[in-house]
Amino acid sequence: MSAPVRVASWLTAAVFMAAAMWLHARKPHLDAGLQNPISTTGRAGTVVGNRVFSVAVDRVDVASAIVDDGLTTRKTMLSPGVFVIVYLRIRSNQKPFTPGHVRLAARGGLSYDESGRTAISDTSGTYEPMLWGNASYVFEIPKDRLAGARLIVGESAPLDQLSAQADVNLGIDGRKAAELIAHAPRDYVIKKA
Repeated sequence: MSAPVRVASWLTAAVFMAAAMWLHARKPHLDAGLQNPISTTGRAGTVVGNRVFSVAVDRVDVASAIVDDGLTTRKTMLSPGVFVIVYLRIRSNQKPFTPGHVRLAARGGLSYDESGRTAISDTSGTYEPMLWGNASYVFEIPKDRLAGARLIVGESAPLDQLSAQADVNLGIDGRKAAELIAHAPRDYVIKKA
């Protein structure tokens, strides 16, 4: 075999190995993309709907502390960041619907699940077709993550490429975030639906 043929063979083999390594590195991202739910986007104050359910964010409050008025005691829960309380309406579009995978997405790809504090419970339940029901969700996030926050509501079933999801921009820019944080009450009581 002549030298030019050997060099061409080595170069061809190197190109195929590089392509194989690139495809191997990309495969997890390709697989993850197949699992992403179908997302419908919108803004707070409007109805964001899909084939399974619709949501409408009515109000967003921010607090530095939440008060739990129990039957016998009054307990104040402070946050090193802020509590974000989202009030919304939910409606099923087909059959009884239970929300799931609810989170607050922030800039930089971070997302926050509902507050894990036992004294704070969401008011979400099962929603019937064509009837609006009230819900509220409480998130605890760092102060610097409020601007650009989005509420994401999905189905309670395991996520796959056919799952429905609503992605609602809460309309909080940098100026509004600073204003909300500066005026965040230290004695906020969550309103019941």
